[in-house]
Amino acid sequence: MSAKSQTLTIAADLAELARVMQMIDEFCAGMAASAADVSALHLALEEIVTNVITHGYQSDTSRSFTVRLEAISADRIRAVVTDDAPAYNPLARPEVNTTLALEARPVGGLGVHLVKKLMDVCLYEQRDGKNLFSIERRFSRAAGAAASMSIATSRLASSATLALSGRLDGLSSPELEQQVMALIASGVRAVTFDLSGLDYVSSAGLRVFIIAAKKLKSSGGSARFTSLTPVVHDVFHISGLLTALGVAPPA
Repeated sequence: MSAKSQTLTIAADLAELARVMQMIDEFCAGMAASAADVSALHLALEEIVTNVITHGYQSDTSRSFTVRLEAISADRIRAVVTDDAPAYNPLARPEVNTTLALEARPVGGLGVHLVKKLMDVCLYEQRDGKNLFSIERRFSRAAGAAASMSIATSRLASSATLALSGRLDGLSSPELEQQVMALIASGVRAVTFDLSGLDYVSSAGLRVFIIAAKKLKSSGGSARFTSLTPVVHDVFHISGLLTALGVAPPA
């Protein structure tokens, strides 16, 4: 195949994540990418881009950086995020202990772990005063489409079910966190998260799940997570959350 590449310059604003996801979808449309492959790229680049925006640039929207996609072959893609924030190698962080029980779990810190587990290659270098974070993944089958997240709530006196669908990412997770905290504040002590319609979850979404489970447990309640889709199940698995959050095995 002929070489194919695309570079997108984005501002240090989380709203720019939508443009990054659109670029991934359009770029992968002509390649042998499965829905799981596209989802993995979405997640990895969301984590990397979010870290640059929030930590590297402190959400200074006057600053910008680039995301580049390269087709290495018909079934392999490389993404390179280049920024001029202070030098920082996220791959040098200590490995995440995914065996910790819920009580000992930190709320965050899963982003880079997910990137390393979902990508075949992860490299960091500093060159000419810039940070370059490169990732690569080999594809498998035909791609599928992504959707925004929606939440359907049903409630009894002290229990509630939240049916999530679409994408739970850095843009949609604050809405879920707000709803969960409002339910708990109103006296709900048992929350069931029905994930049968959830196509995608990033570390931002996992953070909300961990916060909710910790909060409910500390007040004598509980959180249940049911009907995980295969992609979401994989993210829970590599994060060690199937055990920590007490996810029941498929029937």
